[in-house]
Amino acid sequence: MKERYLLCTFAVLFVVTIPILPSTMKAQNGIVENWHYNPDKELNPNTKWLHEARWGLFTHFIGGGPADQWNKRVNSFNVKALADQLEELKAPYFFLTIGRQYFCSPNENYDRLFGSSNGKLSDRDLVADLATELTSRGIKLCLYISAVGRGESGERQEMWRQVITEWSKRYGESVSAWWVDGAAYQSPEVYKAYTEAFKSGNPTVLVSYNVGPVGMNRDQLLPVTEYEDYLAGECDFILPTCGIRDFDGKEYYLGPNISGDQLHFLNFLGPWWSGSDKGRPRYSNDLVISWTKHINDFQGTVTWDLPVNSVGIIPEIYFNQVKALSDSINK
Repeated sequence: MKERYLLCTFAVLFVVTIPILPSTMKAQNGIVENWHYNPDKELNPNTKWLHEARWGLFTHFIGGGPADQWNKRVNSFNVKALADQLEELKAPYFFLTIGRQYFCSPNENYDRLFGSSNGKLSDRDLVADLATELTSRGIKLCLYISAVGRGESGERQEMWRQVITEWSKRYGESVSAWWVDGAAYQSPEVYKAYTEAFKSGNPTVLVSYNVGPVGMNRDQLLPVTEYEDYLAGECDFILPTCGIRDFDGKEYYLGPNISGDQLHFLNFLGPWWSGSDKGRPRYSNDLVISWTKHINDFQGTVTWDLPVNSVGIIPEIYFNQVKALSDSINK
């Protein structure tokens, strides 16, 4: 009886726990039912700069309320000091989070369409300030945004697209790419409409939609929609490799063109996305360098996420790791 009780308990635990695993393992497969990608689609020539960059940097600048705390954090961001660091690192481009619930830029359309932001929009336009510093140094500024409007009505999505359009037209050519997170929209038409909003102020800007990381099902990531320009490439705890499988000839990440998208991966140097500025890199310098070069060898680009401290400065331990990467790639 005791043995049967234990067996039944194990069976219950097995049934309960197994369903939560695939969400962290399967990656994007099956998330978006209406994927439409064309294996014969040509690469957008505007992706040339991303291809030639080979590597770049990214930080999740994410915060919350109350409003005075968010404004204080945005106002304390030292754009000149960060730009000095990026210039010393010879970083070709840098991604900043414009927003995920809280945004580091004001927007009149947001206030007009949604009412008072209650402090979710900062008074300072951090994006504009950073763009001024970076473009003067030849460093491209790119933006991360969550998939605003996902799961909402078509009317609400159109309102969000007006918000995006205002930002896009304001920043124009000073923003070179958008990386849209959690972008499991319901139809190709919705992706098309959002892409038009992101490109409204700069038709050459690059757009990518992320719906999940590389999984463990032996399938490579593919474009989410024909209306994007480069592979989002989130890879979390797996470092994808490029090549041809020997026994059946299946190809993996032979860039630069992945069904119309520039081959690109995004991974994090710390223990998690941006992580703590007090943490330590999870990879050795040798691994960061060698994997980046491996992707470069197959004409892909790698973006590395790293933390910044409370005033926007890259901590020394991460700065030194990126310096080793930059010195090796650029020598």
